[in-house]
Amino acid sequence: MNDIQYSKYVSNQYGFELEYPANWIVKEHSAMFLASFMESNDKNSPSLNVTIQNLEGSTGSDQSMTPKQLLEISIQQIQQINATHIETGSCKIGTNNADFLSYYAPEQKVRNKQCFFIKNNNVFIISYTSPNGEFTKNLPALGHCCETFKNFEAKGFKYTQMEAFTSSIKSTSATTYYYQYWVPKTWKSKKESKHQEYTDSSNNLSLVVDVEQNTNTTSQPKETKKSSTINNNKHYFHYHVTIEDIHLLLVFTCLENESNSWEPLFDRFIADLKIGTSFLETPVYNRFYNFIFKFYVHIPKSFAMDPRSSNFTSLIFLDQDFPMYPIFNITLEDLGAPIKLEQYKDLLLSFYENSVENARIISQDPARIDNYRALRINMDGRDPEIDKNCKVIIQCAVVQRTKGLLLNLRLPTNIFDNFYKKYFYIFPSLVFYN
Repeated sequence: MNDIQYSKYVSNQYGFELEYPANWIVKEHSAMFLASFMESNDKNSPSLNVTIQNLEGSTGSDQSMTPKQLLEISIQQIQQINATHIETGSCKIGTNNADFLSYYAPEQKVRNKQCFFIKNNNVFIISYTSPNGEFTKNLPALGHCCETFKNFEAKGFKYTQMEAFTSSIKSTSATTYYYQYWVPKTWKSKKESKHQEYTDSSNNLSLVVDVEQNTNTTSQPKETKKSSTINNNKHYFHYHVTIEDIHLLLVFTCLENESNSWEPLFDRFIADLKIGTSFLETPVYNRFYNFIFKFYVHIPKSFAMDPRSSNFTSLIFLDQDFPMYPIFNITLEDLGAPIKLEQYKDLLLSFYENSVENARIISQDPARIDNYRALRINMDGRDPEIDKNCKVIIQCAVVQRTKGLLLNLRLPTNIFDNFYKKYFYIFPSLVFYN
């Protein structure tokens, strides 16, 4: 292992980098991990895994969790699977003082070593899993991962909620052109006639949209052009649309050294831009974009992501009418192996039968989520979290053979019918993009 070659892995979205064995396979967002490095595709292959978890609210008080508390909880959890050969101690992850937990899981016949440190209420974990007989062989690789680990300020959106702006302009031929684009809901805006400016000062981002009629040009069919320039350490992305004598220009600005992190956002501005003679009106909904798994879904404007959500694979939404009650959930998780839709449905139902008291299936029907075959299940029961009878809609699909996709709406029974009128369009609206 001393002569092994290493490659660098960098995640701008999560703000870390490290080195891993160059001939190992890289998998992103597999199971609960942000990144996994595997010696082979065999499910029992030795692997190194990285995850970051938000610990906010995990202690049930305003106090932050300490490494000692996290270690104690972890030991309790592995004792429930009859773990043996439990060892703990101190180590280093990059420049950070860290702790480790090592143990043998007899049922899986694997050994694990987890190294972790807590920073800004997030726990950073580098773990190593291997069949028992091969455990010591790859320990130097774990050491090298920890030694080369660096964390930095994450850049680029993991997800964001956008709202639409819609307007119109007339050409010299008296043709009305409607245009619409989407911009992050939290950005500050300044609108003047056909000139709009949006800023995100926390990330040094801006978007300018100009629409004008140029009477000095000849009428021409629709043309588009994408370009970029760099000036004074800023990267300017331009997108021009010309149709007849109407000119629309998007200018997106970010810091030069962060352009790779933010260009996917500009690409979405372009992809979702509409301009033409067909009538457009401002939608009654917002769009929620997941830039990690590359999908968007329409959600009510009153929705906001629950700040208590700490799992990047499962996103929970609240409605302002129910500020402490999770109304809607989107989960996209890698299940680690190919699975059939019926099997995934059975896994979900076993969970809901435990989390919803007296759970009862009312109906089950075929459905679609984007281009994937899905199942839609209506249930009722009693929600112990709010101690009320509730109705539940589950719509699930298997994506790319190994990923389980779940859309879940849960509301108290007495208000379900009225509020479902506000939510019904969510389920058919989810779209994956390239």
